[in-house]
Amino acid sequence: MLREIIDSKKDVTVLDLGTNTICAATIRGQSNDSEEGLGIGCTLRVLGVGYQLAKGLKRNSLTDMDELEEAIISTILSAGKEAKKSIKSVFVALPSWALSSHCATTSINIRNLPVDDIHVRSLANFDTSQYVSDHSEVIQIFPVSYSVDEIHDVVDPIGMVGSKLSAEFHLIAAQSSIIKNITYCLNQNNISVSGFTSSTYASALSVALDNEILSGVTLIDIGGSTTSVACIYEGTLLYLGLIPVGSQNITNDIATVLRTTKSNAERLKILYGVSIGVTIDEEPILVSRVDEYGDETMQTISKGTLDSIVSSRLDEILDLAQRHILECGADKLLYQRVIITGGGSRLSGLSEFIKARKYFNGMAVRLGKPIGTVGSHDFVKTASFSCTAGSAICCLGELPHKMLAYMDKSLWQRIITWFRRGV
Repeated sequence: MLREIIDSKKDVTVLDLGTNTICAATIRGQSNDSEEGLGIGCTLRVLGVGYQLAKGLKRNSLTDMDELEEAIISTILSAGKEAKKSIKSVFVALPSWALSSHCATTSINIRNLPVDDIHVRSLANFDTSQYVSDHSEVIQIFPVSYSVDEIHDVVDPIGMVGSKLSAEFHLIAAQSSIIKNITYCLNQNNISVSGFTSSTYASALSVALDNEILSGVTLIDIGGSTTSVACIYEGTLLYLGLIPVGSQNITNDIATVLRTTKSNAERLKILYGVSIGVTIDEEPILVSRVDEYGDETMQTISKGTLDSIVSSRLDEILDLAQRHILECGADKLLYQRVIITGGGSRLSGLSEFIKARKYFNGMAVRLGKPIGTVGSHDFVKTASFSCTAGSAICCLGELPHKMLAYMDKSLWQRIITWFRRGV
């Protein structure tokens, strides 16, 4: 087992600041004897959930603090009301546009003693400020590999003897401004922040199985205005990338080309999706068209016309995602699985489209939804809930020692537990 619920009596509230939707949920981990759940016999029970369209956030910036505060507090109150709990703290998943990733190396002398938990803890407790900008703060640290003297690429150094212990780390940093503003917004409403995580990393935890996390998996999270890519290999996050294009761009393209409203364009996108094949190309679709005076008239287009609009933007998104994967190191990812999640992954016909276009060099591709998430809303089982569910796993579950995620010194005891468990 790589992930195991530590305290099934503990509830956590998590906040997902998505590019299109803000979601808050109060969740309890529930251990069981089945092989379902998180792939390891655990279930996330959603006690309360609140969500609405994002306000105060636009593309790559925070645009209106008052609107953002209103949206955040509204979703948290909705989650608390349904869960019948007063929310005092939340764990926040930050959008990928607010994050950056960095590599760092550090070492300590171990004086020819066997490596123990204290050595590893000391190694990870280094000054990260030299690796990130003055306007960023490190929110997560992932050990990539260890070295003991001249022995490199060590997975677990515990028990090895040597004079020098070194490690390479992957750091995830967030813009200081968004951390300060989100914290201030919540504190103003008597809610504390228990920690931050990357939304893409959280999504990966909820949709990937243990064997995928170990053997290698790439997550492509298609959001509203952005798409993010996370590459995990042998249990550690190796790469985090951002594509400034998302499913909302598809909606905008449909609205622009067909001269219809965005609400009509969204309806067409959801209703028809994208398809590959010649038999349906001439299928007629009735579309409302808005002229330069704002008057609406009905027009008939072919399904093939709609497909060409949708597929053009999909090709752009998938081409860019493929490029990010190659940047991460195609040799290591040769046998990877690709999981596509996020609200944009719900586009009808997406799997068939990827297969027909032969993306990702023949890697196995599947769509991802939260595994083992139950609740009174169907929403909690959709791809749009992946980040929220994964954020709860960060709070409730044990992670393999190669997937550390922590915010403050209060979590050190949990880190030590992870190291002792091993993979």
